[in-house]
Amino acid sequence: MIAAAAAVAITALAGCTASGAEGGSDDGPIKVGVVLPLTGPYAILGGPGSAAMELMAEQINSEGGIDGRQIELTFKDDTTDVTQSVTEYNQLAASGEYDVLVSSSFVSASAAISESATAAQIPTLSLGPVSAYGDGSNEWIFVVPATAEIYGQAMVEYFTAIGVEKLAIGYTGGDVFGTGGSESTVQYADEAGLEIVLNEPFDQAATDFTPLITKALDSGADAFLVWGAGPAPGIITGQFAAQGAGSGVQLYMTGAQASTLYSIPVGEAGEGVILSSNLAVAGADIPAGSLKTQIDDFAALWAASDSAADYPYPPQFAFEGAAAIQLIKAAIEAAGSTDHAAVRDALEGLDILTTIGRKAYSPTDHVGLTTADLAIVEIQDGAFVATEYSIERFADLPN
Repeated sequence: MIAAAAAVAITALAGCTASGAEGGSDDGPIKVGVVLPLTGPYAILGGPGSAAMELMAEQINSEGGIDGRQIELTFKDDTTDVTQSVTEYNQLAASGEYDVLVSSSFVSASAAISESATAAQIPTLSLGPVSAYGDGSNEWIFVVPATAEIYGQAMVEYFTAIGVEKLAIGYTGGDVFGTGGSESTVQYADEAGLEIVLNEPFDQAATDFTPLITKALDSGADAFLVWGAGPAPGIITGQFAAQGAGSGVQLYMTGAQASTLYSIPVGEAGEGVILSSNLAVAGADIPAGSLKTQIDDFAALWAASDSAADYPYPPQFAFEGAAAIQLIKAAIEAAGSTDHAAVRDALEGLDILTTIGRKAYSPTDHVGLTTADLAIVEIQDGAFVATEYSIERFADLPN
């Protein structure tokens, strides 16, 4: 599917030249084109992300905009489909109207626009944690969330700290997020001397995960880590609670489940589940300082919006959407214009505090986050509460 989408990208943008790096004019609104999964299985990522981007843009516009210019957002729905996502991205890029583009929080979709971004020479922020972009090899794409490598490392650091010795992994086999998460966890586990007793792919469209859970429970594991997004992890949570009760095996999820669209439907089955997430998910436990202020200020914006009806507290994907707008603002201000090449260069030199932690990009780091920018949280009474492990680490957060 990704290969087919890449072919679409090459065909659609074959006529693009270096002139694409010129960007829009330096007057009028700053135009940002955004492709997100607003429908389909991963709408739980795109919905909060788009709402957060609108809120942050409205806040900036109310304060005078960026160098006196208003932010204008255009959203396109990729329907959680890789080919559709590439098509929407290509159309935005080819229009010549946009100063910055934002690619999908659906990881496989964002992974497929690499050649499009290079051909168009337009600065692009990926809301999908695409590991391949992390090293800066694509000079036009910058990742907003932490990647699977960072999450995998963070989980292994936590497992090592609490004494986990044997780990079972379940992951979505047909998805870049799942496979990348599995691979990174295995890599860091091997380095830490943690034994992987099960590393099993699953179909994200399945509804019966009894065989997977049985394998995890019979593997001798201390912990069962699930890498996936969409409905499947929630189904696994419910079935694990029924099947694994009293087993002594702890269930772990990732930031893809750091939302009330996971915690509310799973209900009691989710109590005690431990997740990795960005720092903002644990905002209530972050110590006072500049980061805490940023998190709380955005949470207040969110609470006063219509989105609070579905998510009383902003989910992980919302904070990442807000951070994307902060990064765009900082880069354009640093560049002094919306020239594509100048904005790209400015992004690569950014070191700013955002709603998800300190983002410090460089020519060889287009993620700009470390494990220090993540939290390990536990679901308690339906809320995401920082573990003691993370609370101790919060003392070293930048301010």
